[in-house]
Amino acid sequence: MNIPEDCKHKDKFEKDCCEIIWSGTIVEHDGCVTNSGCDLVTYDDERIFFIEIKGGNISSSDADKIIDQIEKCETWYGNFISHRKKSRLFIRCVNSKRRRLDPYARIKLKNARIRMYDCKRLLDLENL
Repeated sequence: MNIPEDCKHKDKFEKDCCEIIWSGTIVEHDGCVTNSGCDLVTYDDERIFFIEIKGGNISSSDADKIIDQIEKCETWYGNFISHRKKSRLFIRCVNSKRRRLDPYARIKLKNARIRMYDCKRLLDLENL
């Protein structure tokens, strides 16, 4: 896999209101490796996570975009997935003010097998 070194991060990466912690490699995909697809890809010898992070209210059309971005990442890293257990994650930034996740958006993400997590400040992927 030809990933620029400045796109790789060790141990932690902060995006929007959420700091992601991971003992493996964290790749800042969107805006660094390429200008489309999911925000982050994290991997180690056993697992690979495709992650999209968003804040604010999430509508049904936002869910379609999240699914599309994660699928683009899976295509991009298709040969790299190999034996690793694949997980799709949508991390929703929440602060003291609760944001709305449209019921249809929740259904679409669930049907696409994307797990949803709320992040108030910190999310440790080791615990997932």
